[in-house]
Amino acid sequence: MKVNFRSLVKSEENFESAVNTQFKSVGENCLATLLQRSDLGFHQLPQREPLWTASAQLAKKMKAQFDEFVWVGIGGSSLGPKSIVQALGGTQFHFIENPDVVSLSKLNQEVKNWEKVGFIFVSKSGTTIETLALLDYFSSIMNEKNLFLPRQSVVITELKSSSLYDWACKFEVPILEIPLDVGGRFSVLSSLGQLTVGLLGKDIQRLRKGALQALTSEYQSEVIFPMLEFFIQGLQQKDLLTYFWYYADHSYLLGKWLEQLWAESLGKRVSPSSALVASVPLIALGANDQHSVLQQMMEAPLKKSVVVHRFPEVEKSDVKIIKSLFPETKVLEGKDFSHLLKTEAQAMTESQKQVAHHVLELELQANCEESLGLYFMTYQLIVGSLGEYLKIDAFNQPGVELGKIITKKMLS
Repeated sequence: MKVNFRSLVKSEENFESAVNTQFKSVGENCLATLLQRSDLGFHQLPQREPLWTASAQLAKKMKAQFDEFVWVGIGGSSLGPKSIVQALGGTQFHFIENPDVVSLSKLNQEVKNWEKVGFIFVSKSGTTIETLALLDYFSSIMNEKNLFLPRQSVVITELKSSSLYDWACKFEVPILEIPLDVGGRFSVLSSLGQLTVGLLGKDIQRLRKGALQALTSEYQSEVIFPMLEFFIQGLQQKDLLTYFWYYADHSYLLGKWLEQLWAESLGKRVSPSSALVASVPLIALGANDQHSVLQQMMEAPLKKSVVVHRFPEVEKSDVKIIKSLFPETKVLEGKDFSHLLKTEAQAMTESQKQVAHHVLELELQANCEESLGLYFMTYQLIVGSLGEYLKIDAFNQPGVELGKIITKKMLS
């Protein structure tokens, strides 16, 4: 079956239902319940005008002042912005997530003029130890260079007292808000994503337009409900793994963003009476990983779902193989160079059908602001709705918190 993000990809092919229609109304009800929750703000972000205005204004100011940017954050504070930079293209960003001395040494070698570097420190809680430790590090580095870190910094956090927020207030560092009702891994369309798009010189309002598109009843009926049917059926048949394949190099980090969203939101203990458990997400890049993990995926005796993401921007080109030099590539002679990757994506879907895997194929774009806004909001609505279906809290992370507690005890 195929789902098309039709607002962005023209196609005459309609969604062909291959799932039991009993799941359709279930998915609709789960999404309706999700959108009615007053404690969740991620789907309200496109309507919160002041956030978009503040991000656009600050991005314009920073672009005029700095040549490159060091983004300091971890998990949900970094994965979204990193995926945006990869998808839209940008070389002026350095993402520092781990307190890894090798990465920091490499950064020291790459940056030529620290006076022209803008720092973005991101932590929703304002207490993330890795981010604060890196702030300490960069403060020392800048002091050694007779530069004042706060003067070149921006903070993105909740507007409440915390170590990061208080530091920003003390030194009059500009602060962009992560709303209290928006979880970290659901914050990509907040100031994080908005500022990233702005610093890339792209249109923040187009990102917003794409997110709004995912909230329309027409789009939900054409795309989100069929996707929910697919994933709910996977839960019902107890699929243990869900492979998300991305057939475009610039889309791979979008998969890593989804991996966190899915695993941290749905990987929860459920009640002992429940027979359902969310699958483990595995991200693969086509055609690269057809030469690595595909063998086990095809033959391992584990129930699985497969989602194949295809991208028209890499399946159409004016570049042709004029003359083949090898017998293996003779079949491509005179054809678009993109024909090979397109065919491999088609073959992946067909191979999954032949071995009776639960497979879904999506067509979408990932090279413009609008399509990214649509992608992020689509999967956030789907994951949140699946949380409602499983009757779990998709917006907490008790397993992650335990690791943090143990780390702090060991450090002290």
